[in-house]
Amino acid sequence: MRLSDIDLRSLEVFIAVVEAQGIANAQALLNRDASTISRQLGQLEERIGLRLCERGRGGFALTGAGEQIYRNTVDLTLALRRFEDAAETLKGHLSGKLRLAMIDNLISDPNCPLRNVLQRYGARRANEVHLHMEVMAPFQIEQALLNHAADVGIGIFPAHLEELDYQPLYQETDWLVCAPSHPLAGADSLADVKEELQISAKVARHFLGSQDTTPLGGDPKHVTAWVSNVEAAALLILAGSHVGFLPNHYARVWIESGQMVAVRPDHFRRSSLIEAAARRSRDSQTPAVDAFRDDMAAVLEVFGMPASTDR
Repeated sequence: MRLSDIDLRSLEVFIAVVEAQGIANAQALLNRDASTISRQLGQLEERIGLRLCERGRGGFALTGAGEQIYRNTVDLTLALRRFEDAAETLKGHLSGKLRLAMIDNLISDPNCPLRNVLQRYGARRANEVHLHMEVMAPFQIEQALLNHAADVGIGIFPAHLEELDYQPLYQETDWLVCAPSHPLAGADSLADVKEELQISAKVARHFLGSQDTTPLGGDPKHVTAWVSNVEAAALLILAGSHVGFLPNHYARVWIESGQMVAVRPDHFRRSSLIEAAARRSRDSQTPAVDAFRDDMAAVLEVFGMPASTDR
């Protein structure tokens, strides 16, 4: 069989359905109703002569053939992106898509170089790249990179994957914080703080694991809330029900307004390395992605990796 424009559009629908794990979830991605998506999938299956997925009351699932076709479709889509972007590059244009995935609340950290990188990238001549930026948890960022759903990820990655390259960017400092109404806020001595910590309900970010809980001491069973992002942890701390670590640049606005208290920051502090991650093989990258990574390297060379902010 030979591919037509109709086939390529149907393959894009197929990828969206797989990544959304079902037709219903893919409606928002494709801006089409379920019946239209279902019809296009059926036409693709008829054209290829294979059943690609099971769909119905039992839920969505790829068939064995569907899994192989999906992998081949992703490879084909990437090859077409590289072809189109390379042609534009030869004409002096930087085009295509750049998909950035990042953890939440990077913007308030003065050490974060991402603003400088985006400024440098945006100033490139004849830059017609469309940016797609999403906030995700670190494990979701790595999965998106592996699935070719993102090009560059910015986050905290405690366990490095062999398939990805990691570039250190800067250190982020966390302070132990609580609400003013929490007993920890009135603890006078370090001994009093440690005693109160033994029985306080704690919130921790699950992707940090023991890095977030060990400095707190006490019985691990008192970690009663696990979250995937800083904002969820801040909400519980502001409510007065939990204590935990927050990035100091993020917590500062609440500390200065009296809505949070930093608990002995001279003693209870930890740091996390913020890194940029990308697929190890540059064969899967486009000129738009290569240019962004080059600009990131240039910014880091000029400014270096900032030290942790302990103020």
